[in-house]
This record gives sequence, structure tokens and C-alpha cells, in this order.
Amino acid sequence: MDLSGYEPPILAIGSNYLYELPNQGEDGSQSRFFLTTRSLHGTRVWEAIEVESRERPEKLGGAKPVVLKDARIANSRMTEKDIQTQLFDDIRGFAAMPHWREHALLSKFNEGEKDRLGELFVDDKFENLFLRISLEYRCVNASIRSPTNEGTAGKVTSAQADTGERRAAATSRDRVITVFEELCTALHDLPTLGEATHVLRQGAVALQLMMIAGWIHHDISSGNILAFRENEDAPWTVKLADLEYAHKYLPRGEHIHTKVGTPFFMPFEVQQQRRLNWFMLPGNLKATVIYDPQHDVESIWWIWLWIVSMRISGREASRTAYQSAFKAVAHMEDLDRQRAWTGSPNLKECVGEDLGDVAAIIHNLRLAFLRLCASHKDTSPQDNYDRYSEAHALLTDAFIQVDATRHVWELLPLVQKAEMHSAVKVKLDTSSTGLWDSCIDDGFRSAPGPQPQIELDDLPAEAANIAHKRTRPNQKASQEQRSIPNISRMTRSRTKLLMEETTRKAADRTPPMTRARTRLVKEVAAVNNDATRLKRTRKRTIAESLPNQPSVDNRTKKARYR
Repeated sequence: MDLSGYEPPILAIGSNYLYELPNQGEDGSQSRFFLTTRSLHGTRVWEAIEVESRERPEKLGGAKPVVLKDARIANSRMTEKDIQTQLFDDIRGFAAMPHWREHALLSKFNEGEKDRLGELFVDDKFENLFLRISLEYRCVNASIRSPTNEGTAGKVTSAQADTGERRAAATSRDRVITVFEELCTALHDLPTLGEATHVLRQGAVALQLMMIAGWIHHDISSGNILAFRENEDAPWTVKLADLEYAHKYLPRGEHIHTKVGTPFFMPFEVQQQRRLNWFMLPGNLKATVIYDPQHDVESIWWIWLWIVSMRISGREASRTAYQSAFKAVAHMEDLDRQRAWTGSPNLKECVGEDLGDVAAIIHNLRLAFLRLCASHKDTSPQDNYDRYSEAHALLTDAFIQVDATRHVWELLPLVQKAEMHSAVKVKLDTSSTGLWDSCIDDGFRSAPGPQPQIELDDLPAEAANIAHKRTRPNQKASQEQRSIPNISRMTRSRTKLLMEETTRKAADRTPPMTRARTRLVKEVAAVNNDATRLKRTRKRTIAESLPNQPSVDNRTKKARYR
């Protein structure tokens, strides 16, 4: 990927790139230089090291590896550093309240949990739970040519609600270079179940801090919950990252594109685009979901389920049972997803005896979240503070309960990178109501309608269903397409060839038939049979209700048309 000639200046040095960030230093008159050393996520996120200058690209004394992110955003949007700064200020503002312990958002927290938050408020220790931004440079109205694998280019943001704004954003974007202090490990790259659970629990605490400050993350995933440690003997600490879509609570009636996030971990209501109690809401609100803090907590639940059911090495039974629930594309009316959210298949029966207690806790947490979803009040965020608070308290209790059996499962190995495949992270505009279908092996396919904004992510994946880190598109599609002759018009032979290719690819993507899938096929067939029987009954009833017509023999019919 050639980035030479961009603004700010970028110099290619072999296979790496030297970024010059101007207007730095106390007086804003100095430039700082960072040399990339390796790609981390495939789409303009690199490990980098600070160097002396353009003429002497040598490591500065004492410089540590950092993460450098090169992104384009609409010029009307806040940068990640601005969001993080405002978030931290709001957390400090909450901590400064004289009676913050009595706040409604903490109504379901016990005193021990409040004490833990109080400790984080001291000397701003809460900042350690987030991936801190040390440096940022924004080039306003940058004219940037897009490299071939720039996965984030042209992405429509959640703040752009109508077509006119999206069209304007496509031509009016700023270049933002962000440098993060710590080089971390993604949650899905941790080696054992104990380590992943420990970091996930810390991630829930970071979300508590966002909730009490009035903020929502809106894109919780295994790639945004990071783990950091100074050395191999130190314990992992969480670093919550990617605040690109974070925002404050939305009042009733306001709506942004809520169907944004990682499909594997997207809350069920957000994927369905309606509340669980939608039938009780006014007609104009039935299809509107306003993302709230409970949705962030539910994403933690989906990550936990995904790790336990899909990521533990050697557990083929649970992986086969749940792989259809974790798809790389989020669409409405996903029956597999719905079954997982309603408790089918039975997780305890799939994971084995050693994880039986963990499975039971995850199951009970799901039931509690369902109950909370049904108690949503369609008035204002303040009227739902108790629900937000209880969702966090329930998650905390679940992690405490699971610690009782930690000695049984903490050393269970998770799927490693050698077994991983690539998957797709799709951020969909809610104005697109079509069902988008994705083929991981041979590119993307879609139903008729506007093309969704797609961001490729490369996630730990075993089988065809594991979720997300950024990577380049698979080249298999282009190779297979070259095997089909370039014919200018459709002939019978061309049609036959395409049908054979489509049938073969569909067969390759078909998951194995499990008892759960067999039961689903039978249920769908039964519904279709009932619909056909009902249609025939209606036709018969209509025919019987009509007056008898005089019979006409064939000769009369012929005479009629002479």
C-alpha cells in the first residue's frame, strides 16, 4: 500500500512508513515522527516507534512501541481524543458530586461495588481502564486518495441520518492520526479461559464508568476490549478501546443509526431493530431502538457466550451447536440468533461437565436480561436508570459467582491464531432494511438495495464463524471468477456454468446438519405446509360460495371463439 504523498507527509521506507505529525510540542511548532514496524489490523492500524526525524529515522532514546491509527472521519464529528477527554471530564464531574453514592444509576450496586468505584476516582485511576491517547493530529478537509485496502474509507457514520448528510460526508472528511500509549493484546488473542474471563470482567467495570458519566460505548467487541501488562509475570489489565461510536444518552425521540457494531456481539434488540416489548409501544416507535447502557452490557454477555461455546479448544460439540448463532452479518429475523437469545440449544448440555456451572450462570444471566428488556420504559433515560443499574449489578454478580469454580476451568486453552480464519465486521445503516448476505470465502453478496458500509476485520475464528480483526479481503473470489470466461452476453452454456458455480459454493457454505438444525427445518416445513393448506381451503371456500355455472361442452366453447 503506497501512502506516499498524503497529507500530513508520509514517507515510504522499505515496507514501512514514516509519519510526520506537525504542530506538536508545547508551542505547536515542532513535528514528531513515527515509523511503522508492522500492521496490527490490516486497515491502517500499525505498531510504530518514535524516531528522531525524517532525515534520521532512528529510534529515539527511551521510546516504547505504540499503536498508530490512521483514519478518516466526517469533519462534523469529534475525534476519539475529544470523545475520551470529554468522557474523562464527565466521570470526574460525577465523582465530584457530594452524594454520588445515592445516584439512581447506582441504586442496585452494593456498598462494595461503590467502594471500588470510589477507589478508581482517586487520582483519576479510572483512566487506566481505557486505552489512552497520547497524541493526535487532525488535518482538516484533507484531500486523500484512498489506497486499495483502506477498509474504513467512505464509511457512513452513525451521526449522519439522511442521505444528503451522508453524501456531504463522503466528500468532506478529515484525516486523523492517533497515537495510543500502550501496545495491547485483543481479548480474543488471550490464551486461556481464565485470562479472558478476568479481562472481560474488568471491561464491565469500564462500562460502569461510562454509564455513570452518561455515555454509551456502542461497539463492544472482543477486538475493542484489550489486555495490557508490563511483563509476562504481571497480571492482565483491561484497556477499553475504540470510542469512535461512543456518545451520550439520547433523549426520547432522538435517533441515530443504532445498527452499528460487530455482528457477533450486537445486542438482540439492536439487530432486530425493535424493543422486546415492541407490541406495547406507540405505532411510530415500534421500529425504533434507542441504544442504551443495557445494550453495552448485553454485548459483554454475547462475548462471554461466544468464548465459552466457540473458543475453547477441542469442544466441537458446543462449536457445532452455536456456530450458526454467530454470523459475520447482522440482519433481522435471524432465527439462529433468536434461538440463542431464548436459550436454545442448551449451553450446559453442549460444553461438558467441567463448564456446567459456568453455563448455568450464563443461562441465568440471559433470563435476567430478558426480564429487564421487557421492563423498558419508553419515556426518558432517567426513567430507566434502575434498569441500567440492575443490568450492571447482575453482570457483576455473575462474574463473582463464576469465580467459585475458577480452579476447574481457568487453564482451559482457547483457540489460537493458527486455527483462526477471517471474518467480516459490517456496520449497517438502519435505513437499509434488506437482508445482507456475506460469503467469507468468496467476497460479499447482497440483496437488492443500497450497499452497506463494510469494514473488514480479522477475528479469531475456527470453523466459518469467528469474529473480527481487520484483514485484507480473501483473493479466492477473484481467482474463481477468472476461471469463468468473460462472455459479453448470457448464453445457455454461460447460465449453466454460473448455476453450477453457485450450487457448489452454496454446498461449501452449508453447515453440518445437527439436531437443532434438523428440528428447525422441520418447523419451517410445517409452517409452509400449513400456509399451503390454508390457501387451498380459502380457494375451495370461495369456489363453493359462487353460484353454480351452467356446464358448457367443448363444442359450445369452440363455437364461442369462431
